[in-house]
Amino acid sequence: MHIRVLTPPKLICFLFFLCFSVALSSALVAQNTANWRQEKSPIEKEISIVAVGDLMLGSWVTPLLVEQGADYPFQATRGYLQSADVAIANLEAPFTLNGEPFEKKYNFKVPPRFAGALLKNGINLVNLANNHMLDYGLTGLLSTLNTLREAGIHYSGAGMNHKAAHRPALVSVRGVKIAFFGYSMTYPTEFYAKADSGGTAYPEPDFMSAMISTWKDSVDFVVASFHWGAEKRQTPKEYQIHFAHLAIDSGADLVIGHHPHVLQGLEIYKNRLIAYSLGNYAFGSYSQYSTDSIILKIYLREEGLYTAQCIPLNVDNRVVEFQPTPATGKQHAAIIDTLQNLSTALNSDKNIIADSGIIFGDWASFYDKWKGASKGVPGLNLPTQPSLPPQSDGKTVSLRNQAAQASEK
Repeated sequence: MHIRVLTPPKLICFLFFLCFSVALSSALVAQNTANWRQEKSPIEKEISIVAVGDLMLGSWVTPLLVEQGADYPFQATRGYLQSADVAIANLEAPFTLNGEPFEKKYNFKVPPRFAGALLKNGINLVNLANNHMLDYGLTGLLSTLNTLREAGIHYSGAGMNHKAAHRPALVSVRGVKIAFFGYSMTYPTEFYAKADSGGTAYPEPDFMSAMISTWKDSVDFVVASFHWGAEKRQTPKEYQIHFAHLAIDSGADLVIGHHPHVLQGLEIYKNRLIAYSLGNYAFGSYSQYSTDSIILKIYLREEGLYTAQCIPLNVDNRVVEFQPTPATGKQHAAIIDTLQNLSTALNSDKNIIADSGIIFGDWASFYDKWKGASKGVPGLNLPTQPSLPPQSDGKTVSLRNQAAQASEK
């Protein structure tokens, strides 16, 4: 065998080429995350996020979409959705025409041709981590992922493998970077993504904490969305509070919850807002229990919660026929009153919600600014100065067992 020996000049050239190739390969690998890992610049203006609850356009809704057009469910609220930098909903049914139904009581699906109406009317991000996303198996999930990508809608909370299911949606607004995580803690557990199969993201505590903490170093804001709690229950379970606090302790700036189909209270924890359940948005059911809801509009700044507002909605489909409508008069006041009552117990018996629906962040930082800025603003009733609740004591709860009980019927 003939061995070719490189002369010193050729050897130097070879080593230089080898080092250059390695450096180039490393640069190409890092290029995908470079934009998300550069030094964060100061945030000069607040970022607005609008969140709504469960969006399910199947069942009774689909015939109306055919008859009235796909914009129909959004017509009374699209102004709110379109006014925000990011508008997020919990997508409670897959966009698919195919797949085998999973054996359970309710299975939902929506024709993919209606997906474009979400973005057209302002919803540019959806959570997929819920108990209906795999109603038609991985076939339905894959169809949903493809449909959302084609429509230009961001998503998080599900994927065709474990890594993809837990990957956050990354959104950039005027150079400000936001990571959105989606998690499901509801039955059926067969829907959870595993090492060898796709599905929804279940928040294993250590893994969730590490993911949020890692991405917090690379983005300006982190939002965590949870499908959890018991249906028709107006108070959060202990595990909901535990996971909400854990998410914020790990770096989340906002926690949004859904699944109970009714409103639950709001909490300010470490100047971060937690909405334990937003209730229904446009949902294909005539349930007599799901009549009130809110649109939650949040403004975030570098220090955390700047301010937020609850916009009460009438979602009683016996009245509004699957078109959520801003509540007025006595219903508006009643929804705010309910939220105030549900929220005080979560905030050391302090009221954090004004009669106008305004929610304020840490008064130590922002009260003076808002007191001056709010002069002459009609309908702005400043609430009593709230204090932040004590930090979580970190006590261990039976996480897996409580999650398995989360979707009590």
